[in-house]
Amino acid sequence: MDNQIRMGGFKILPEGVKNLLIINVLVFLATYVFQKTGICDLEKWLGLHYFGAPDFHIWQIITYMFMHANFEHIFFNMFALWMFGSAIENHWGTKRFLIYYIITGIGAALVHYVIIFFQIHPTIALFNQFLDNPSLDTFRYLVENNKDVRLKDMFANNLLCLQQNPGSLDELVYITANVKDQLLNSFTIVGASGAVYGLLLAFGMLFPNDRIYLYFLLPIKAKWFVVIFGAIELITGLTAVDGIAHFAHLGGMLFGIILILLWRKTDRNTYYYHYDDYYNSNGDDNDSGVVSKFRAKMAARKAQRTSSASKYYVSSESGRPLSDEEYNARKADEKLHIDAILDKISAKGYDSLTAEEKDFLFKYSQK
Repeated sequence: MDNQIRMGGFKILPEGVKNLLIINVLVFLATYVFQKTGICDLEKWLGLHYFGAPDFHIWQIITYMFMHANFEHIFFNMFALWMFGSAIENHWGTKRFLIYYIITGIGAALVHYVIIFFQIHPTIALFNQFLDNPSLDTFRYLVENNKDVRLKDMFANNLLCLQQNPGSLDELVYITANVKDQLLNSFTIVGASGAVYGLLLAFGMLFPNDRIYLYFLLPIKAKWFVVIFGAIELITGLTAVDGIAHFAHLGGMLFGIILILLWRKTDRNTYYYHYDDYYNSNGDDNDSGVVSKFRAKMAARKAQRTSSASKYYVSSESGRPLSDEEYNARKADEKLHIDAILDKISAKGYDSLTAEEKDFLFKYSQK
């Protein structure tokens, strides 16, 4: 069962992915047109600024995901959205897929700016110390303890002017406040990369043994693909200064794994709760009545399926439709396994099942 993707209602371009692609492309075109015509700078209004920046607005935590810096940026993000997102949406459904996409995008931004906070907090604290208590001493302290090389020379010149002309303190307060605002506004992120890395993580967890062709040539299992890219992002985030929000990518993956694990726990608990409730309400001294009804339920679902199995299943390993013979062989193996589990329930009770058997029963009941 783990080697196939259920295809009932399968779409090459499902609704959630399609709508996300449309919105991203429209926003990208609008950004280009508005910039060329001078109407407005959409990045200023829709890109996500640092939470303490003057240009920050609450809606940016959503809108930044639909902004992109250039064609290459949007092309690769949208390609990955379609490549991984289509399989995930077909597996989860549109509602859960979109919830996951938005939450991982928000999580990516939160992680990115938590890192930025720790990077710039010492400098901002020096600014605030001077602005809260303007004096020659507090400004000298700002200059001597500032670690930002971009500002150090300018502040040193301002300190020299202040020492020669103490009356320039008010003007220096105004200049320093503007420099602080410019520094905060300089941290802006755009793009769907954080949410896309969340999708990559989800694909690796849902279809760990699927093969992804690295650079369209080298086959690699999805689970190792995720591990490798996560490690690359961590290393480059710690060592590189390239203007790419590597920790936002890691944030998308982090929130993704948390959300998936929470959903898995919730789904299993809900299933086990309903099973126990169903068993208790059955009134039998053993599980035989529940097993019979479970078998009947599965038989009814099977009767509703089309006889052409290859229309409903593809192999997650090769990505090709399964033949009727392959499908029937896999279903026969599944039936033998599920019958053994149900026989065990009848003989020894539901509590006798192992965790693996309960998980198999849970997954089978969702089909």
